[in-house]
Amino acid sequence: MKSRTSMELITLLAACCIGGCGGDTATHSTPQTRQTVAVEQRETVFITDRTGKRWDVTHARDKYGLVPSGYQYGLGPYAIRPIMNPQMLFPNDRGYPESSEYFLILGTSLNGFARAYPIAVLSRHEVANEQFGDIHAAVAY
Repeated sequence: MKSRTSMELITLLAACCIGGCGGDTATHSTPQTRQTVAVEQRETVFITDRTGKRWDVTHARDKYGLVPSGYQYGLGPYAIRPIMNPQMLFPNDRGYPESSEYFLILGTSLNGFARAYPIAVLSRHEVANEQFGDIHAAVAY
């Protein structure tokens, strides 16, 4: 069987929609010959997270080549707790880092407020739910 180009399939679909689908072919005035196009039905694939929730990864397998057997489970929702309204330290506050200390931070400024989050802390939480004045924001790492 000869494979069809995308344009031929679009034309065939358009002819079906204009001429109508189904029913007696004698009632249609379209000159095209009706053809049945077989669509491969593939098995739906799920992975299950640690909480027991199932996630449909069929699209990821078909479109992006995900190999579901390479994944045992996901963490699931709410597995990584965000930092809620983190308390910022100021110079001379107890726990404020010394000027000689070296560590990585993620810094941001919004609505006139500046914040710095240590990467060592964010790597365990990934998100800090923060308030910058009257603006609420999620700072994600």
